[in-house]
Amino acid sequence: MPRHTFPPATPQDDAALRARMAADWMRGPLSVSFRREPNYFAGSALQGEAPQVHVCRDTASGAVVGMAARLMARCWVNGDAQRVGLLSDLRLAPEARGGTLLARGFKVLRQLHAADPVPLYLTAIVEGNQAALRSIATGRAGLPTYRDLGRMLTPAIHLDFERPALAVPGVAFRRATAQDAGALAELHRAAAPHRQFSRVIDVDALPPGLRITDFFVAERGSQLLAAIAAWDQHALRQTHIEAYTPWLAALRPLYNLAAQALPIKPLPAPGERIPYLYLSHALARGDDLAVWRGLLRHAYRALRTGPWHYAICSLHERDPLAAALRDYRRIGAAGRIFAVHYPEDAPAADALDARVPYVDMARL
Repeated sequence: MPRHTFPPATPQDDAALRARMAADWMRGPLSVSFRREPNYFAGSALQGEAPQVHVCRDTASGAVVGMAARLMARCWVNGDAQRVGLLSDLRLAPEARGGTLLARGFKVLRQLHAADPVPLYLTAIVEGNQAALRSIATGRAGLPTYRDLGRMLTPAIHLDFERPALAVPGVAFRRATAQDAGALAELHRAAAPHRQFSRVIDVDALPPGLRITDFFVAERGSQLLAAIAAWDQHALRQTHIEAYTPWLAALRPLYNLAAQALPIKPLPAPGERIPYLYLSHALARGDDLAVWRGLLRHAYRALRTGPWHYAICSLHERDPLAAALRDYRRIGAAGRIFAVHYPEDAPAADALDARVPYVDMARL
């Protein structure tokens, strides 16, 4: 019997999957873990449809030492709505790295793909994760091809200091209401196809925890010009502070003391959840930067007095709307996004046109 097997995950694996997510840290000045409490599978509904999750099990100990998920989503590809695969939650315990487990795990993906093929998959690798970039994104034998589509900027905007509203002549900014469903759907049909891989959304069946009233919109007359959703996902998935570098740990008490007198938010203790939300489902008709900048400011002013410390917004480095992110105090972060395909599907990847990608990190 082999030392490691790769069975489909079952509900009985839920605790082990959540423990694996919590145990794998992204290390840096702030070391964090990306968790999926209280139920791993419930959190998958935030990412996509038809999740296929496999574990890597050590048959000697029974421990789950690795995991990965394959999901599906409807995305705009070259302006047409298509079914696209998502590769997510790839985790491998440190003691299991460096051998053949990764290649063996990708054989399982190949089997899943053969049974239910899609032309392309999307995935993201956090910038700075050199181990992943070296191991899976460099064309190792037996692995699918990873085509680098550039950086998705994911800054954590500090929700702290008061900032003035930005007026745009003839444009009103407000929170959406249930009566905006039709107008929001029309805006999506008009703007989303211009972004490569923007999700197809159904405003009558939004993902868990997201409501029409979570959207902020810009309108001129009866037409919506831009929208963005403030999506708090902490009921299903979370990011926790695991450790600070020594100098940040020493600075934290002083910073938190200053937070008692200033509008800055305190730094969580190691082990605590980071209070944040996503600014997701970004849409702007005609890439109007002035309208977008005004809408982002309106959302910022509404959210800064809430319980959140940060708002994470995803925009590609080539996106003309990304210029507005520089208006804010932020923690810089990014991930490299990849179109992943097998050799027989290379024509689909070759056919991708030059549209700016929009891969919403709230959905990966």
